[in-house]
Amino acid sequence: MSSTKILTKMSCNGLSTLLSFMTPVLFVRIHAEFQLNTPPQQPFWFTPAQFTGHIIINRASSHIDFFYLHVPSDNKLNVDLEWLNGPRESNTMEVDIGYIQQMELRSSSPSRTIGNVRHPEKIKKREEIAWISEMSERDALDVIEKEMYSFKQVPYYSLAEGVDRAIAENKLLHSVVLWGALDDQSC
Repeated sequence: MSSTKILTKMSCNGLSTLLSFMTPVLFVRIHAEFQLNTPPQQPFWFTPAQFTGHIIINRASSHIDFFYLHVPSDNKLNVDLEWLNGPRESNTMEVDIGYIQQMELRSSSPSRTIGNVRHPEKIKKREEIAWISEMSERDALDVIEKEMYSFKQVPYYSLAEGVDRAIAENKLLHSVVLWGALDDQSC
């Protein structure tokens, strides 16, 4: 019987987007690289652009009420693929970039039982929680992106908006054209 190892490198940033004393919601962005083959087979690396999602934690019973991570599919390219075709990485590395329509992890129930029986009536729905503060997921993602990528601290505009601003402010226009997104692992 053969077994396959999957090696993973990962980095993660997170931010609490909704906060109640007993039930924080954490919005996360994770970058992971999966090495699907190991020697003696030729390595193959599968690198999704990013995983984003949220986790709802129940501090009262020390468990996770809800967990959801997905690879965003709003960009045309969202996965990087790399593999070796020979013994030396320096001259035999092949690289491609592509698109996956859906890749996600989602919890179907809380992470922990109370005794031997689940008590769904003790799990509050998101609407039933009294929140102390709240931040939209888009705002949370912006904060996380600015922490991960210093270039995100500068505002970026579409070409039309950039031309209008350059004319209005009597400044030069700097344009960057990319094949993929600069702020994810697939580029």
